[in-house]
Amino acid sequence: MAKEQEAPTVPTVEGQLENLLTSDDLSLALSRLDSIHPADQADLFTRLDQPRRSTMLSLLSGDGLARLLEYLDDEKRIQLIDEMPRASLARVLDRMENDEAVDIVQSLPASEAARVLSDMTTAVEITPLLSHAEESAGGLMTRGYVALHPEMTAEQAMTYLRLRKPFTEEGYYLYVLDEEDKIKGVVNLRELIVSAPRRHIKEVMTKDLITVLPGTDQEECARLLQRYKLKSLPVVDEKGILNGIITGDDLMEVAREEATEDMYRMAGLPADESVSAPWTVSVRRRFPWLLINLVTAFAAAGIVSAFEGTIERAAALAIFMPVVAGQGGNAGIQTITIVVRGIAVGEIQLRDVRYVLAKEIGIGVLKGIGFGILVGIIAWAWQDNWVLGLVVGVALLLNILIAGMLGALIPVALRALKLDPAIASGIFLTTFTDVLGLLFLLGIASLLITQLA
Repeated sequence: MAKEQEAPTVPTVEGQLENLLTSDDLSLALSRLDSIHPADQADLFTRLDQPRRSTMLSLLSGDGLARLLEYLDDEKRIQLIDEMPRASLARVLDRMENDEAVDIVQSLPASEAARVLSDMTTAVEITPLLSHAEESAGGLMTRGYVALHPEMTAEQAMTYLRLRKPFTEEGYYLYVLDEEDKIKGVVNLRELIVSAPRRHIKEVMTKDLITVLPGTDQEECARLLQRYKLKSLPVVDEKGILNGIITGDDLMEVAREEATEDMYRMAGLPADESVSAPWTVSVRRRFPWLLINLVTAFAAAGIVSAFEGTIERAAALAIFMPVVAGQGGNAGIQTITIVVRGIAVGEIQLRDVRYVLAKEIGIGVLKGIGFGILVGIIAWAWQDNWVLGLVVGVALLLNILIAGMLGALIPVALRALKLDPAIASGIFLTTFTDVLGLLFLLGIASLLITQLA
């Protein structure tokens, strides 16, 4: 029987580009490059070797470079910025969103930042934003918004929009300001389109606004955007003057970064770690917390050493040591993950500590009883010793109960100390569950050693 001939593989546009960037037909390469999304351009740029990266950069316009910078990850963005002449960088930043340009300017040394700003035509818009913390509402906001006057008619507003030609993210919400730039209301584009032409904006606008101050933390901004299902969030000062807006795209990126940061920190990793980082950098970033974990591991080893005589008389205890310690750690990680997330999204406040703690104690008791009985029966049947089953079951019950309590208390305590609740919470927790689990198991066993031996 003849073997079926496999269909030839059709290269993707990105694959074609990789080959075209080393060919003489750069006009075709430019055409292919313009046909793909900037996010795909960023992925392609990351994969390319240095010669083809240089060729790709030479094909991009100023707008193309601006979009590429917006989609590159932090490490590749910094690397590209370091290689760009400062005059060229200024022209590229002029084409970027204000908040993105501010982030790049803030990452530069002070002398270089001043030089780049002096070459930027949008410096007058960028400079006021530099005074705000990077992770605050002021650091995220852009001045790209559309302002209407309350006495304008719907027809006048539509004419103004046609002349202004705002970007997509600017045109959805239209902010109504008085003569002092104080925000009075907001009109969404649909409301404006369906309004009678001679109807005044003040009659159409919504007066109940969700606003934030420039110093509001970015996590709170993301929470408000999600809670009220907004497309953007206005940033106002204490007098109610509109300073700028934060777009939904920016806050979605904040939510992603914060979730990644919390996940990393629970494991003792820095927020800027990534698979694309050089291995020497990754080792340097990961080593400190692993060193701390090694110290805590020796604490658990010290417990085992202190009960060496008990283990010699009842060697079967060694079989169940990792079960008791590991199961307690797993139970605690479940709790700590839920509590850290609850704090991050605003579901858990400090006033909720008693409720959360009571709930986790109750859950810990139920899980401890269930798994304690199950593992106790297994130990009894396996080693034909009901006392061993009792020791293992009680130790597991206590460790799971403590793990639940600590899983709730550790992140709440870190929050009370104004620290990130996710900071290596998992490492702290497993330290306690390892040490206490072994202490419960070997301590109870020592009290009942005559029945075990």
